[in-house]
Amino acid sequence: MFKYSKKQFITALLLLIALFFIIALIFFFDVVLEYIKERYMDIIIAIILAIIAGIVIEYIYKRFSPKSKILKTTMTHVPNDNGLFASLVLPNNNNIVVAGAEKIIGREDFLGVIPTDKLLFIGKNHFKITNMEDGFFIEDLDTKNGTFLNQEKLTPFKKIRLNEGDEILVAGNLHIKYTEKNHLR
Repeated sequence: MFKYSKKQFITALLLLIALFFIIALIFFFDVVLEYIKERYMDIIIAIILAIIAGIVIEYIYKRFSPKSKILKTTMTHVPNDNGLFASLVLPNNNNIVVAGAEKIIGREDFLGVIPTDKLLFIGKNHFKITNMEDGFFIEDLDTKNGTFLNQEKLTPFKKIRLNEGDEILVAGNLHIKYTEKNHLR
């Protein structure tokens, strides 16, 4: 019937309780104040301190918790909109699409694609695909197990032009097919 989140419900409930106490304080200020002083002042102070501590802990958690790689974007240049986007076809027929200026691809992108024991050979940031004026380029990010393009090992940090149908071998474990598509057609 009503679609309220748990947080909204708790907030409304706390506001109602606060409103009740405010009204009670207005009408029965002296009586309520004496009663609270005698019996519940320690509990009320403890509740207020617990609420403050909860707010501080939530702030610290949100501020310092690690962010997912997916939420981060890195842009070093603005590509011209040549209408192209790159697609990396994985062995399970899923695609990694590169439509922006660049995309850093690593271990996290292949979760569920290859077994975990082989996934450990792939670097956290393994290679980068960059969209330049004359097409897409691949660049190994100085990884321990390397990146191969059409069976040739890439020199770290050297950009190589990708062509339709190229095969990328990541860390000797993962075969990826490169395709290019034009979204303006």
